[in-house]
Amino acid sequence: MTRRVHGPQALRVAFTTAAVAAALFSGCSSVAPPRFHTLMPAPASVAPKVVGAGSLAWEVLPVAIPARVDQPQWVVRTADGSLAVLEQERWIAPLADEIRAAVAERLTQTLGASLPAAAAEPRNRWLVRIDVQRFESAPGREARLEATWTVRSESDAAATLTCRGEFVQPLALVGYQALALGHQQAVAQLGEAISGALKALSAGQAATCAG
Repeated sequence: MTRRVHGPQALRVAFTTAAVAAALFSGCSSVAPPRFHTLMPAPASVAPKVVGAGSLAWEVLPVAIPARVDQPQWVVRTADGSLAVLEQERWIAPLADEIRAAVAERLTQTLGASLPAAAAEPRNRWLVRIDVQRFESAPGREARLEATWTVRSESDAAATLTCRGEFVQPLALVGYQALALGHQQAVAQLGEAISGALKALSAGQAATCAG
């Protein structure tokens, strides 16, 4: 049975309904847009190249990352040890692509830009493979990257080095910008370790794991 409301009571009901709808709309529209972060360093923080034109041909292959962090939204570890997904904090590109680009940027800064493959001597063609085991984000505490990485010559199987490194940045500041910067620094340390191995291997020297 449908109950019809007339007169002043109908006006009050209509006004109340409109007010509730407006409040809901206002609540939805007040949600802040997502903030996007990157692992690429800001231009002002990039150190000048140690060398000019590169003398090596190298390539960073697609990076493997754990499935739990393979999403645009940040996955962070809370104070009680549980994990939380932050809808408003996101990576500007897929995390695996961000790590790959940031490591390549560090190699460019330390080794010089990669030579075209056709211009390199066979022994100077190097492949870099990175397998991330942990990418932990603990706001106000630390940014942690644990990865296995391999540098190998395309033409000489003996010229290969496989390492596992832990790169941890304690965070002095609270906030998501500080956490993003911590991850930038951890990835840069990974790039430095790979760069050192590449320099040694390409020179025919014994390379050791660092990091």
